[in-house]
Formats: sequence, C-alpha cells, structure tokens
Amino acid sequence: MTDAGPETGNGHLAGHGVFAKMSFAMRSDPGDVRPHNEDFCAGYVPTIPDDAWEHGPIFVVADGLGGHAAGEVASRLATETVIAGWRRTKTPLPRPALRDVVRAANTAVYDASLESGRRGMGTTVTALTLNGHEAVVAHVGDSRAYLVRKGACRQLTSDHSRVGEMLRMKLLTPEQAANHPARSQLTRSLGGDPTVQVDVVTADVAEGDSFVLCSDGLSGMVTDEDMQTLMHPQVMLAWMMNDKPLPPEHGAPVRLVIPFRYGARSLKAITGIQLTATAFPPPPPLPARG
Repeated sequence: MTDAGPETGNGHLAGHGVFAKMSFAMRSDPGDVRPHNEDFCAGYVPTIPDDAWEHGPIFVVADGLGGHAAGEVASRLATETVIAGWRRTKTPLPRPALRDVVRAANTAVYDASLESGRRGMGTTVTALTLNGHEAVVAHVGDSRAYLVRKGACRQLTSDHSRVGEMLRMKLLTPEQAANHPARSQLTRSLGGDPTVQVDVVTADVAEGDSFVLCSDGLSGMVTDEDMQTLMHPQVMLAWMMNDKPLPPEHGAPVRLVIPFRYGARSLKAITGIQLTATAFPPPPPLPARG
C-alpha cells in the first residue's frame, strides 16, 4: 500500500495481491474538491503454505467523520484495530469474531475521540472475510459491500443513514434519495457511543465471484444502473490499478471512469477494494438422508 503523505490526510492508497484462492486490488483517492483523504482501506491475507487458513483473509474500508485531523484518524484507527484484532483472534467462528473486532474498533475510536481536538470524530466500517464457501461481512455506517456474480451486482449491506431508513420504509424513491439533503446523515457509526450495534451478513462464494467494498464517495456518485456497469470486475480492477483514464473498450462509459479516477466533482474521497475468488471448488454435496 502506498501513501501520499500527511498533507493529504490518509493520502492516495493502493495495493494488490494474487494468492492461490483469490486476488485483490484496492485504491483510495482523495478527490479534487477536498484534497484531504479521510477514507482508509487495508487488507491482510495469511501466507502460510497452500493458503490453508485458520482464519481467512480480511479486508476493510472505513470513511472517517469529524473533519481535518479527526476523520482520518478515526478511519485509520478503526481499520488497523479490526485487522490487528482479527490476526490475534483464536475463535474458529468467523461471525462472532468479526463482530467482536469491529466492536473493539468502536471502543478504540470512542476512546480516541475523548482527546482534545478530536471530539465528535467517528467512522464507518465495512469488513469482509472468507470462510470456506462463505463470505462474512461486518458493517456499521453507509460504506457498502457488493457481490458481483456472472455480471449481476447485489448490495449485501444496508446503509445506516436517515435516507437509508426512509428508503426501507418506502418514504422515498431512489431518485428522491439521490439528492436528499439528509443523505449524508448517519444513524450509526463507530466512535459516537461506547457501544455500537454491528450488522453481520453472509453470502455464499463461488469461483469467479467478486466482492467490492467501497465508501459512499464511490457508491454515492452513480445510479443503481450505472453501478451495475461500474462493478464489472474488469472495470473495477482497471480503475484500481491504472493511472490513466480508461478507453470505452474497457467496458465502462467514460463519464463513469474519468470521475472515479480523478475525483472530478467528487466532494468526498473515493475508496474501493475488489476481491475475486479465483480457485474455489464447488461446495461438497449435502449428505444423503437415511
């Protein structure tokens, strides 16, 4: 992972890796309107022989709240706490383990927010791990996790925001939500209280599946229809690993790719992680009933 330096907060972040069972790429750009990056992303993949993981890999995206010198601290602290806790955990059960490390991140951010100059800071967090043929996602806030399978894109997480609540209650249409003045008001985040409710969701994993974790700097810029195009694995991978705007033959409209690469007209940092299962055999058949 690379970092542009303290003058841009968490800076420009990028990294990628190829392993026996999966590959990944990640990127975070501050954007042009606000050069200070309050997002953070990171991952950890065990490198023991044959990737015979006791605990699967973990990937985290966080979007900090609280302004300069606060949001960047919250997102980085939460991400690093989640990954460090995951590496130390001994439980073989990924769902409670992932929930526990996110709760520990909440405690760390809350304690840090009591320091002078950091009151009110917080962050979203979306963390994903793989366990056999299952993906497990722990989530607080409005950063998102998507599953992309055979060209179809499905959002796995629910936004913890006022607009998200109104959408679920059918008080708003998606078109109204896109420009609603309360779309950035969160109903849940890390660091606001000593305890936090953590959503944990699961999805089955098949070979060729891709998972995308992203901040609302990415998901908030496009319609659901455009998101379907953007989430194509080749398009996401090209954005994360290419320093130049992509030509249309890569599969994404230029109007999508150029804003994502350069942060044009984006008020927020743009952060994404793509994880692709490259060598997952089909799950074993269920035993026959006697």
